Amino acid sequence: MSPVSRIRNWCYIAYLFNERDIISTLCPVLATGTVLVGIPHAARFLDAFIWLELHLIAFEIKNQIVGLEEDRISKPYRPIASGRISVGVAQKIYITLILVSLADSARFGLIQCSLFHLFSIIAYNELELAKYAALKSFIGALGYVAYCWGVTIIFNNGQGLSDASKLAIILSGAIFTTTGHAQDFRDRDGDAAIGRQTLAIILPQSFARWSLLGLVYAWTGFLLYIWSPPMIFCCLFIILAGITTVKFVIDYSQEADKNSYWWYNVWLIGAHMLPLFKRLNI
Repeated sequence: MSPVSRIRNWCYIAYLFNERDIISTLCPVLATGTVLVGIPHAARFLDAFIWLELHLIAFEIKNQIVGLEEDRISKPYRPIASGRISVGVAQKIYITLILVSLADSARFGLIQCSLFHLFSIIAYNELELAKYAALKSFIGALGYVAYCWGVTIIFNNGQGLSDASKLAIILSGAIFTTTGHAQDFRDRDGDAAIGRQTLAIILPQSFARWSLLGLVYAWTGFLLYIWSPPMIFCCLFIILAGITTVKFVIDYSQEADKNSYWWYNVWLIGAHMLPLFKRLNI
């Protein structure tokens, strides 16, 4: 294999590790940083993107090592499950990424943030706390908070978080803690295969879905109250919440849940855009 082919192959493997995070994590987190700080300089955006990818791919590699049996059932295209790389190689890459991410964080005064993220990885994967329905979304939210924290500070040239930024990031974590199980409806078979107890499995389907509808609408109303966007944006956000929740309650199939989860992430991105109106005093 030529050097160019090797580079292309490894870039594709990195994409496969990261593919499902593009709309669920990458876009909302970058949107959060932009909304809270403003459009960053191109160099700062690149710094933040690289920092985020180092942390995000490290989490995904460890998660896919631990969840290999699940991936063989529901996500066989992933790098380890498909045999593109071995577990041993993946573990070495994981350790390397952790070390590189810590070194990169030192440039921006984000060592604490990286250690906080590392704690969430260990809790979620090695300690297997993600197998417990009551803890899965909460532990995942810790990682989400770390991503928003780091990206916002890098976008802001290393300056600390403002009070509004702290509130927005805390709310992001709270939203993920209470509604993050939206992602689990599409993965019920895979989660069951490895014994992971998610709310989408242990709760009656109708209750799990209708309660999610209630939570999304509750957050929609609360966020509109906190950030006070113009009426047109209030209406659009409410409509988006309606599309998201109705899809979850009208079709319980895992295939439909994949589309429903896509809409949930669009709603989540919208939720992360709302602080813009407070910052600009619109």
